[in-house]
Amino acid sequence: MRSSFAILALLICTTGCWDQVNLRDARLANATAYDLTPNGKIKQTLEIVNDFDNNQESGANEVHSGIGRSIRQSTDQIRSKVSGDIRYYKYGVILYGKELAVRDIYPYMDVLYREPDYPTSHVKIAIVDGEAGELLQEGKVGNLLVGEFLSKKIRSLEEMCVFPDMTLETLLPPMLDPGQDFVLPYLTKQDKDIVAQGIALFNGQKFTGTLSREQSSLYVIMSGKWKKAARFIKKVNPGPADDPENYITYEAVTRSIKRKLVVKVLRDGQIDVYLRIKLPITVVEYASNHLHKKETQQRLNRELTDQMTEDAERIIQQLQDSRCDAFGIGRQLIAHHPALWNELDWDKDYPEVRFHPQVQVTIVGSGVLN
Repeated sequence: MRSSFAILALLICTTGCWDQVNLRDARLANATAYDLTPNGKIKQTLEIVNDFDNNQESGANEVHSGIGRSIRQSTDQIRSKVSGDIRYYKYGVILYGKELAVRDIYPYMDVLYREPDYPTSHVKIAIVDGEAGELLQEGKVGNLLVGEFLSKKIRSLEEMCVFPDMTLETLLPPMLDPGQDFVLPYLTKQDKDIVAQGIALFNGQKFTGTLSREQSSLYVIMSGKWKKAARFIKKVNPGPADDPENYITYEAVTRSIKRKLVVKVLRDGQIDVYLRIKLPITVVEYASNHLHKKETQQRLNRELTDQMTEDAERIIQQLQDSRCDAFGIGRQLIAHHPALWNELDWDKDYPEVRFHPQVQVTIVGSGVLN
């Protein structure tokens, strides 16, 4: 009897979740796109998924758009067109059109950070070359709903070191940091295909330049945030460009990469940055063969070291031309040279920083054949 009274007392004292939302009564937004209209208004496009069984290959979706002077107003326009309350999928995707990103991306994110119910920790972000909403109009890509396809595409390319690993949550600190810039995935639409264009570079909160798809993997390694795989193709033999025997394909052994970045300030205030990468690789394709010969491996090590170092120099030049301090050199100056930092106009002084990159390539594996 006493135990029954104790249980009853606990039930009375236990608070319930009086404000819970039944997902069966909500509409799940899986992907969102933002663009600017010709008259400067915000066009928001939403992909809304109609079922909640997590099997989006067999699910259905709707795509709706709304236009307003603010994100909230454009959302309300969409709410007036659909039934049920709009909720946001925690593994969703947000796309921003290039024209909007060039202006300033933060005003179109502010409401997302202020909304307590909006998920941030797993939401992926990308910039689109053109109108972002057009990507969602496809509805499906193969058997996948377009939002699910985009989410899987971005995550898989992060694993391959093509895109940096970034979410809505991890984007906020560098976006508000005066000593650190950020980069985002850059997508484009080619006919009906959604293609990885490369990486979008930002200065502060404005889109200012790009890195190509071919440069992306090396940039991710240079940034120190590599994941499982990074693949490269280089021409290492003289001869016709259409002869596969003149090319080598190789993958970085990511678990063994070594990276060191050192920022030095000279007495005259000149800033020098030394970036050293030790890049062990395995050869996955080399039609000329002869990799069993030591002199062949040594020649390829030298050739690939020279080519990758030159690639690193070009990447840094593009970062400086775009005033994108993606390696956080300013953050190091703030921490270790605050007096100098206070004297700098970083937008003007960052392009004058002297970078000294070196990518040391070493073949450590050449496949079963050799």
